[in-house]
Amino acid sequence: MKILQTERLVLRPPRAQDADRLTRLLQDRRIVDMTAVIPWPYRREDAVGWLADTVENGREGDPLTFAITRRGADELLGVIGIHPAEHRLWAAFGYWLGVEYWGRGYMTEALCEILRYGFEELGFRRMEAFHFAHNPASGRVMQKAGLRHEGVQRLRARRFEKVFDRVNYGITDEEWRAAAKGPR
Repeated sequence: MKILQTERLVLRPPRAQDADRLTRLLQDRRIVDMTAVIPWPYRREDAVGWLADTVENGREGDPLTFAITRRGADELLGVIGIHPAEHRLWAAFGYWLGVEYWGRGYMTEALCEILRYGFEELGFRRMEAFHFAHNPASGRVMQKAGLRHEGVQRLRARRFEKVFDRVNYGITDEEWRAAAKGPR
């Protein structure tokens, strides 16, 4: 798998050595509650199993998952992944970041690079994501990265036996290219 770099970050393949750090970060329920699939409580066995699956899927080329680290330090800050549709015309993405790193612009920076990679190198025509309505910070990340709000699906997301509104965002390759050519 490819390694991506930004001004402050390195996005690299997750590896077995990340298990302890992954487990520690995901002990914070605030992260887990904002994601669609991370189990709770999060145990080391969950990390080991997820990492094994992710490494195997990486060999097969799908999905594309990256550990988010800072340049010059290989410590895991969070994870971002691309989930291509079967026909590979578009992809969804998902992400999470350790609570201690919230509010520093890391996720926006990582997402901007994932969009660049998805459009320029993987050739997607569209990329999309959603967040739970009670997580507006995730929507702000998507907006800062250039995604457009596409609507709310009422009671469309379920997590831990609760049902929430789902807020959808998307961007096309043409929109992304037009924004990339504009003033920065």
